[in-house]
Amino acid sequence: MSEAASLTRLATRVAAIEDATHDVRILRLAVAGGAPFPFKAGQYARLVFGDLPPRDYSMASRPDEKLLEFHIRNVGDGASGYVAHRLMPGETVGIEGPLGEAHLRAEHAGPIIAIAGGSGLAPIKSIVETALAKPRNHPVQLYFGARDERDIYLERRLRGLEAAHALFRFVPVLSEPSQPTARRQGLVGDAVAADFHSFAGTKAYLAGPPAMVEAAIEMLIARGLSPSDIHADPFYSEEENRRRRGLG
Repeated sequence: MSEAASLTRLATRVAAIEDATHDVRILRLAVAGGAPFPFKAGQYARLVFGDLPPRDYSMASRPDEKLLEFHIRNVGDGASGYVAHRLMPGETVGIEGPLGEAHLRAEHAGPIIAIAGGSGLAPIKSIVETALAKPRNHPVQLYFGARDERDIYLERRLRGLEAAHALFRFVPVLSEPSQPTARRQGLVGDAVAADFHSFAGTKAYLAGPPAMVEAAIEMLIARGLSPSDIHADPFYSEEENRRRRGLG
């Protein structure tokens, strides 16, 4: 069966919108009529806002949750600008999916390292929360790379998961802190490298800016993790996509 034939196309309604940071909004969508939108944790979907070109965004919700959650960073125009400045509760949003191969491997019972940057936290949140929903005997560790304090979000929720799950650890890392901080500093991939002597039996899931993801993947492979145990889908901003097409 082709990917196109396996896609689900549905209409959704904006159930809620909230600011997560100065440039990231959390969007929750209810599927019209309560129809199911089956996906695997870590996958993404194509969203259509009005007559704007479709854009791909990862699901941040677990597959068993009723509302579909997305984290949308405002890059100034197109779909992200519309969500930042014009989208209202009750509006209709088209959705098509699921897409992507960087989903949770449910059969894997070993350690998990999840590395997120910026709004790449969305699919990583889905993966981590889905993994923790089942009994585990191995650690799940989430490293979240952000530029500055104001770019960190959902920390209370993730600290709550730490309190509820002894084998879960959340590690924020700031690359460009504007003020003195007690948080880890530097590149998120370097923080992971500093904390681990071995990645034996580990699955790694990554999402975020392409440069961050590529650097972290290089580090993981150099430290002995098999490429078959590394899962990431490349995402580019609208500005990066225009540049790659030679339009900017």
